[in-house]
This record gives sequence, structure tokens and C-alpha cells, in this order.
Amino acid sequence: MIGAEQRLSRMGAFGTAALCLALAVIPFLTTTTSLRQASQIIVSVLAVLGVNVATGYGGMISLGHGVFVGVGAFATGYYVDDLSMPWLLAIALGAVTAGISGALVGLPALRIKGIHLALVTLGLAIVFRPLSKRFPSITGGVSGRSIDARFDAPGWWPGDSRMASSVYRYVFCVLVVLLALWATWNVVNSRFGRSMRALRDNDTAAAVYGIDLVSARVTTFAISAGLTGLCGALQVALVPFVSQDKFPAQESLVIYASAVVGGLGTIWGSVLGVIARTVVGKVGDLVAGFDGLGPVGEFFDLLDDSAFVFGLGLIVLTFLFPGGLAGIGRKDRLRK
Repeated sequence: MIGAEQRLSRMGAFGTAALCLALAVIPFLTTTTSLRQASQIIVSVLAVLGVNVATGYGGMISLGHGVFVGVGAFATGYYVDDLSMPWLLAIALGAVTAGISGALVGLPALRIKGIHLALVTLGLAIVFRPLSKRFPSITGGVSGRSIDARFDAPGWWPGDSRMASSVYRYVFCVLVVLLALWATWNVVNSRFGRSMRALRDNDTAAAVYGIDLVSARVTTFAISAGLTGLCGALQVALVPFVSQDKFPAQESLVIYASAVVGGLGTIWGSVLGVIARTVVGKVGDLVAGFDGLGPVGEFFDLLDDSAFVFGLGLIVLTFLFPGGLAGIGRKDRLRK
């Protein structure tokens, strides 16, 4: 048992070191466009982390977290453009706004749970796009809105080119995501985090032991939505344009699926879920280039469709790792 734990610990340390090395060298090997895309992938960890807090730790199934990405994005654009707030304050308030929205949405979780809560959140994801069109002063309506303010590098940042600003945004996003991961780890391992897990495992027993079910559930959903909203706020900083077309109901399902593939109930699983989604997409792009293979080639042509690739990857990964990528070796460890 000890040997298995040591191997898993070494694998985790090696994976962390490899990931840190990759994050450090990316700015030196890419163009401004590629660096922006890398930054968008990195901030998507926050959306998956938000789902993990709600479902993996709080036991509340949410299929509508893409809504909070949209709330964070729209709110940040409004704060930084219409109210002329500094970027840092606008990003923070965008996340807070999403958190407040999550607290309001979390109120139904006081009476319903399980599949019924999942359906409520999925319904919210479906109505979000047409609803957002009705507030053009904030969302830009059907055409979306362009953000005039730019999140560029400050004067003390070395360099004055577009690449320098791209590197600045990349470094900023990496630091924010790392800070969010650290803060979430502290929350889930705190007294409140134990309350979250107690609600997930047995809410009746949790109430008997004195846990305030109302406060715990609403707070959990607020924290979850705030993390997801922070993802939307950073997306606006990376790409100064926001539109309701970016937040279809399918995006909420992809976020949830990424959390499941990575491993619910683990901080590291949120990172692994995003990595798996990215790798599956890249493999699909590579394989789709093969021609002249008959029926097999026709199948490969389907890999040009990102939705098909992710769906297929989700099926395969679920069969191979039903406990998520972060759960590899956990069952063997428990058996021993």
C-alpha cells in the first residue's frame, strides 16, 4: 500500500512539475494568437472548478454553469466600459456579481436536489441566451457588445509591443487561476468545507449535527458561481468582445462533463478535465487530416466537428476511467 501511494505521489509531483514547465515556456514558443488561445484554455479551469465545488464537494448537480460564465463576462464588460472602472476592480466585481446570481439560483436547492436540480439549472442555461438579448444596454443585444477598454500591460511591464501585452495577460491569467485553486483548496479543507461534504454525503445527518443547511447550500452555490464568473471576467480581458452566442446550453454541459472526466471532488481533477478536453480536441484535429481510407476516412472526417470529438472522447474516457482521471489508482489504494 505504501509503495502504491509513493508511486502515485511521485506521479503527481512529476505531473505538476511538467505542467509548471509547460506554463513557463509557452510564452517563448507561441504567437500572440496562440498565446491568447492558451490563456483562454487556462481560465476555463475556473469554470470547471466552479462545477466541482457545487457538485463534487456540495453534492448539487448543476448543468447550467455556463450561465455564470456569461454573467461574469457581461458584468465585467459593463463595469469596465459603462462605469469606467479599473480592470482589476471590474474583474473582481464581475466574479462577485456571478456569485450573487449563484446564491439566488441556489435557493431552489433548498427544496429540490438530484436530477430535479439538474433540470432546473439546465433550463436556466437554455433560457439564458434569449433572455440576455432583452438587455441590450448591458449585453449588446443580438449582436453582442465590443469592449472599448483594453487590458494592456502597464508601463512598468517590459516591452511595448502587442506580444508584451499578450504575455502580460497570460501571466495575469495564470496567477489568478493558481490563486483561485489555492483559495478553493483552503475552503474545501476548512470547517466549512467539511460542512459541504457532510451535505453531499447525508444532509439529514448534517442537520442533526448542527449544520445550517440553508446557509451552507447557498454559500456553496455562490462560491461555485463566483469561480465560474471569474472565468467569464477573464475572457473579456483576453478578448474585448462578449456575445450571448458564446454561452449556449451545450457549453454548460461541456463544462460539467469536463469536471466529471477530470474527477469530481478533487481540485486537481478540474485541471485534468480541461487538459483532457484540450488533448482530445487536438488529437481529433490531427486524425481528421487523413484521407483515402474509405469508410474509416469518412469517420475521420467527422473529427473536424469539435462537438463530435468531445462527445466521443467523453464516452471513451468514461468507460476507461469511471472515477475520473484524478481517481486513477484511488480504487486500488482503498482496496489495499
